[in-house]
Amino acid sequence: MNRQQLIEHLDQLTSAIQDMQATDNDKEKLSQLIFDIEQQLSDPTLGRDNASLTEQVDGLVSNFETDHPAVAGILNNIMLTLSSMGV
Repeated sequence: MNRQQLIEHLDQLTSAIQDMQATDNDKEKLSQLIFDIEQQLSDPTLGRDNASLTEQVDGLVSNFETDHPAVAGILNNIMLTLSSMGV
């Protein structure tokens, strides 16, 4: 169930990126996060440090919470889901 929730949150984030008014750099950071998480889901043996993945999400929440609260909310949901999955 958590994996499906995470996929749904990633889909929401993808839609939000397309609709948001932000710099290309900000959109690229979010797109890179989606890519990193999807890679981790598809092949957990890649050796990605789970702590750095959670830190990456947490840092993005801080960056977007003021100007893009909806995106920050989606990122919070992603972080909670990753935590519940043990990532």
